Amino acid sequence: MQILTFMLNDVKFGIPVSDIESVETSMEVVKVPNALPQISGILNLHGDIIAIYSLAEQFHYPEQRINNIIVVRIGPVKYGLEVGNVETIIDIADSQVIPMPVLLERDVNCFDVTTYEKKMIVLLEVEKLISEEEQEKIKELVKSQK
Repeated sequence: MQILTFMLNDVKFGIPVSDIESVETSMEVVKVPNALPQISGILNLHGDIIAIYSLAEQFHYPEQRINNIIVVRIGPVKYGLEVGNVETIIDIADSQVIPMPVLLERDVNCFDVTTYEKKMIVLLEVEKLISEEEQEKIKELVKSQK
């Protein structure tokens, strides 16, 4: 499996390349009133209005310098995930992926872990990142901005 790695809060994360539509340099994000706290705003990406999702806010990290936006699709909707710096694409075997131990009480665990060159990487399961309830609110937000 190929993984795109990126840094956020000095933690190395990864997303399977198969889940990624594109990687964009940080673009102007328009703030939207009454959005969920994790939504930094929206942007027009090649004619599509997409919600920009703050992983730092979701993971309760301090404010981060955002240099890239990773565009993913969850169901029929595109989202932009704000990340610090995109790093590289690596290959890992499926057998190297370990489910994240249950550390916190959460409805959905959207993480796995792996190691690469003796360093731990937290893998995001994009489909589990945003709850169905949040997805519905985000769809309404994007619809109202068209």
